[in-house]
Amino acid sequence: MKVGYTEFSFGYAFTENLIRSSSAAPVGAPVFPNLIQEGHSGVDIRINFPGVPLFFQYKLPELMKRGTAFEIASGHCPGLSIPFFRIAMMRRDVSRQHELLLRLEARYPSNVFYAAPCIANISDFDRSYNGATVARQSISSHQGILGPCQTTKRTALPINLDWQLDILLETQAHQSSNI
Repeated sequence: MKVGYTEFSFGYAFTENLIRSSSAAPVGAPVFPNLIQEGHSGVDIRINFPGVPLFFQYKLPELMKRGTAFEIASGHCPGLSIPFFRIAMMRRDVSRQHELLLRLEARYPSNVFYAAPCIANISDFDRSYNGATVARQSISSHQGILGPCQTTKRTALPINLDWQLDILLETQAHQSSNI
């Protein structure tokens, strides 16, 4: 099931909430590359926090509500239960996006992230935006955790609704304290 809001809306809300909740203001405005630049870098945005640039590729999930979902029906994801979010990744034969993000991760270890909302619908998204919690209600995973894409088949990450990961904010706080 589609969540009802766009990747662009999520990216804006995530970025604004992240910057406003940060203990350190970025050095300048966030950089949203155009489509050609994104094709060369793989990122949707660069946020230049002092000494710690962060890069994000935004992904919209699908909300899976039925036991017929592949991850449940096949039994390949023990512990996963419905409902859950499915985050589709770009196949390597269609896009070099993941490869480009891994290269960027080599230059900026632990600073390149996929970010996806764990927000089920537009009403919840609006409440999260108004409450400035979109970034906290999102999952962020840096490229080093995911590793290289090994397949040309459709790849997706299943995410339980109750998982709350603060990897991004913890990484930012840790790296800012080391400056």
